[in-house]
Amino acid sequence: MADGLDPGEREQLTYALDSRLGPHLEAATAAVREAERALADAQERRVAAEQAAAQAAYTSDPLPFMRQGVEEEVDGLARKTTEKKLRASYRFLVDRAVDLAAAEVQRYGDDRVADQREREEGVEACREAERRATRDLGAAQQMLERVRLAEQAARRGLEVLVARLSDPPQDA
Repeated sequence: MADGLDPGEREQLTYALDSRLGPHLEAATAAVREAERALADAQERRVAAEQAAAQAAYTSDPLPFMRQGVEEEVDGLARKTTEKKLRASYRFLVDRAVDLAAAEVQRYGDDRVADQREREEGVEACREAERRATRDLGAAQQMLERVRLAEQAARRGLEVLVARLSDPPQDA
């Protein structure tokens, strides 16, 4: 066995241990804090999505009425008795058909946007994000605990080293 522990060697060993393990402990702690923030954000988004869904007002869909109106105009066109009324009715029908076509295209686009928004920001998407954030936080906390256990093992090893070098056994 060696000559024992040199003066100041314990402090040097402790410093070396702290400087090598410190960044990992800090990174693990930061990961837990980030996971906690992500969970809090996910919970806030879920609550907001649930409130928005609960407060969403019913809106009437004008498209069925527009479709029916166009069909009624076509039927009415056949009953017109004069050329002037027939032409005027046709122009009105074309205007309504153009409005309906524009509304159908707009609805299709709006539906795609709404579907995408629901997939990304809807209640179920927010609940799933919260579940993921909860799992991530648990994993981060477990990782931090394992890092702390590694640090504790290194510190116990340092104590054993110091104890053994401070009080070397006497060879007889």
